[in-house]
Amino acid sequence: MKRDWLIYLVIFSLALNLGTIGTIVYLRSQDQQRLAAGPGPRPPLPPKELWRELKLDESQRQTLRRLFPEHHQQVKAVRQQLTQKRQELFELMKAESTPWSAIQAKIQEISTLQGGLEEEMARFMLEFKKNLNPEQHAAFLTLLQNRLGCGPEGVCGPDGRRRGPGMGTGPGREHRGRP
Repeated sequence: MKRDWLIYLVIFSLALNLGTIGTIVYLRSQDQQRLAAGPGPRPPLPPKELWRELKLDESQRQTLRRLFPEHHQQVKAVRQQLTQKRQELFELMKAESTPWSAIQAKIQEISTLQGGLEEEMARFMLEFKKNLNPEQHAAFLTLLQNRLGCGPEGVCGPDGRRRGPGMGTGPGREHRGRP
């Protein structure tokens, strides 16, 4: 009798383990499919992957190797400043009696830094693009469009669809009798 219970317990444990492993494999595959197919911003390609995707020749690679370090340092510095300013904003908001004008000023500083980061990214992309032939340029634009989560018409958003007043759903907006 004891032996039967032991066998049932081993079978139950085995089934539970197989079910857990199966669930993990399924969820991982779903994540991989979502990342591969789903629109939405993705992290930038590392330089070597970008070079491989664009099929750059050696002279183009040398030029771009020269551009990357400066760009990387500038982006890193701005991101550090952004982190610091966001921490300062948090500290202002934690305080009991911070005037609204001080919070607005800190938000403006953060906005200025964020704008500077966008400008640096645009500057780098324009400089990068100067070194590409027409086929590479087209491939580069397609890569950027896909990495930014833009749809086929170049419409950028979380799902690649147009956004604006009356378009789509949002907080408190539901489809009420509309297709």
